[in-house]
Amino acid sequence: MRFRTGLGAVALAVSLATGAFAASTSPTETPSPEKVALARQLVDASGGADQMKTLLQTVFSGMSAGMDANMPADQKRLVAVVMQKMQDRFIAATPQLIDGTVQIYAGTLTEKELRDYIAWLQSDTGQSLKRKLPLITAQSIKAMAPVLVQVTQGIKQDVIDEACKQAGCSDKDRTVLTEAMNKVMPRQPGSALK
Repeated sequence: MRFRTGLGAVALAVSLATGAFAASTSPTETPSPEKVALARQLVDASGGADQMKTLLQTVFSGMSAGMDANMPADQKRLVAVVMQKMQDRFIAATPQLIDGTVQIYAGTLTEKELRDYIAWLQSDTGQSLKRKLPLITAQSIKAMAPVLVQVTQGIKQDVIDEACKQAGCSDKDRTVLTEAMNKVMPRQPGSALK
């Protein structure tokens, strides 16, 4: 049961994150070919596909670590394989992800901003940051993980209480909602939510 719960949580987290990201980042107008070319140059200057792959590996590594904390020992190997397969699929989609990123930059930044950003990325400081960014990202995710787990655990009861107040939940409704929340966000040791 915890195995299905864990995979369900991963699937839900990935689908919500990617869906919300895609919906919130669509440019409002079609950028000119010149801006698209500049945006592609910017993405390439910032590390392009290599940075995207490193980011995806870092995100999936963090997700895997979180899953390991909630998985029985006998299921960790299978979860690790599933997570690796998901990571591989996302990495295989890197060209499409890069194309989407290019469109976002081209649709959001002016030509001057694109040129200035490219110039900065090509500077000594920009190059130094490009080299350090994977480590910064990995350390940031590692530092945020315990906080996010704690915050998630702390908000479950509040979310249930607010939802039930708004919807006029019966005791049965509250139980069903609590069970659903516990499947998506498994209880941590010491959690008060039952």
